[in-house]
Formats: sequence, C-alpha cells, structure tokens
Amino acid sequence: MKARDQTSWCRLGVLLALGLALGAVGQGRGAEPDPIQGALEKGLRRLEEGSGNYVKNRKCFSCHHQALTLRALTAAQKRGFAIDGKRLEEQRAFSVNTFAPKLAAVRKGNRVEGGNTMAAYALFALAGTEYPPDEVTAALVDYLLVRQRSDGSWPALARRPPSEGSPFTNAALALLAFQHYGGKDAERLARIKNATTRAKEWLQSAQPKDTEDRAFALRALVTLEAAASEIEKARATLVKEQHEDGSWAQLPGKPGDAYATGIVLLALREAGMKPTDAVYRKGVAYLVKTQRPDGAWLVETRSRPVQVFFDNGDPGGKSQFISFAATGWAVLALLETRSVR
Repeated sequence: MKARDQTSWCRLGVLLALGLALGAVGQGRGAEPDPIQGALEKGLRRLEEGSGNYVKNRKCFSCHHQALTLRALTAAQKRGFAIDGKRLEEQRAFSVNTFAPKLAAVRKGNRVEGGNTMAAYALFALAGTEYPPDEVTAALVDYLLVRQRSDGSWPALARRPPSEGSPFTNAALALLAFQHYGGKDAERLARIKNATTRAKEWLQSAQPKDTEDRAFALRALVTLEAAASEIEKARATLVKEQHEDGSWAQLPGKPGDAYATGIVLLALREAGMKPTDAVYRKGVAYLVKTQRPDGAWLVETRSRPVQVFFDNGDPGGKSQFISFAATGWAVLALLETRSVR
C-alpha cells in the first residue's frame, strides 16, 4: 500500500494503523500491531459472556443475544478464532428449544412472541450455524408463509427501532430463510415461490425510510438476484450516507453509531463490496476507534419500552440490548476483513 493511498483516508493515527494492518493481510507480515484482530477478540469475548448470562435470565430466543452471537461465533470459528464450542451449542440449543414444544401452533402462525421478526431472525441464526433442516425450521418457515400480508410484506408486531419494526428487515431475513430452509416438499416450495413473488412486488413499491430499511432492502435485492442496476442504485445510496468519520447514522441528522455502521457494512459486503474498498475501510476504522476496552460498542436506545426492563449485566444500562446488537453487527462487519480458513 503506498503512503499517498493511506493518507487519502487516514486522518487519524488509528486509521493509519488500520491501513497497515489491512495491507498486511495475506502477505505474511506480522510485525505491525493489528487493531482489527484485537477488536475482534475483545468483541467475541463480550458476545460469549453476554449470551451466556442471557440464557440464565430468560427462557426464550432473542434476536439480539442469540441471533447475532450465533452468527458471529460461527463466522469467527471459520476464520480460525478460538471459540467456546460448548457456548455455541448452548446458544443454538436454547434457540431451537424456544420453538420445539409448540410446533403445531407455530405452523399455523401462532405462539411466536416476537412475531415475524423473531421467526425470521431465528432462521437467520440457525442458517448461520449450518443447522440442518428439521421440523423446527419447517414450522418457522410455515409461520412466515402464514403471516405474510396480502401486499407481500411481513410487518413487525412492535415498533422498537432500529432492530424491530422494519418490514424490510423481516423481508430480507424471510427471503433468505426460504432459500436456506425451503426443503423439498412440492407444496411448500410452491407456497414459497408465491410468497417470494409477492415480496418482490412489495419491495419494488415500498419506500425505505431510514438506514435500517435501506440496508435490509439492499440485502433483500441481493437475495432475490434483482437487476444489477437496482442493486447498484441501493448500494450507492448507502455509500453516499457515510459520514466523514466512516460511520453511518440510524436517522438523518443524527450522529453515526456502531449499530448502523455494522448493518450497512454487511449489506454493502453482501452487494459485492470488498473489505479493502476505501468505504469499507473507513467504516472498519470507525468501529475499531469507538469500541470500549470491555469489547462492547454502546448505542443509545431510541425505543419505548414494551416490557419490564431486566439487567442482563451487559454494558449500557437501559441501552444494553441495542448495544449488544450493535456489538454483534460490528463484530460481524470486522470479521469480513478476515479470510475463511
């Protein structure tokens, strides 16, 4: 990497260090400290600890603690990180056991407390661990098929932004689940084809309102293998919204944060952006710079409580759940700078 290339995006010392670390990937140079590696190791430990505490405090799957932990730990394991295998299996079993006792009701579109968002995130989590299709995944797919609206969307039960409330998030994860867990049953496959067609029509007419919507709309377009022009337009819109410090904000006029930055980086990655791209590197630099020493990224909640708060012991106080989700997305985004072994 030439000095002038580094200077073009490195305005702070940490950015320069990051440029050197990224340039050394795949070239066998280990002399320079690698801040990304350190951030990943701290973030992974934070996810392991927080998810371990969660299963002691609660009895059902959560999108923030199980889904993102399962995805991150599995992705890290594939990249050579030392992961607690027992913790990984504990989280997966906990997720499956949330739904296993009530499959008949789930198939009919009932008994999933978090509605479409919970069902879609559960399948997203299991797919990330390469969990094989079974009666649980089939029931959750049926749930999403039953709950799809006539307009092709999957609305959320509650408005708890940013991670719950966006029909674009639900659509992106539902479409991905259909691809992964569609199975071979002809009747179900026909229903999935119909649901996918209606979802595509909805996506073509719906207007994203915030960063969550735009990031997951892009992911949905990629899953649907939409026209290259559509994908590029959605990708370019997100790129233009990157702040000077490398971050993205949840809402216009607000400061950037790790949650928004993580989901956008991963959406851009899904759409073909390389981790060595200047846009991606700036986002990575922001994440490394804003991580706390305990491995967490803190994000202030903007949701109105819909249930009694409980303290899981994670950093962030009453903002700990969105902060835990932000930590999961940030770790996943950073992991994309590492090659699968």
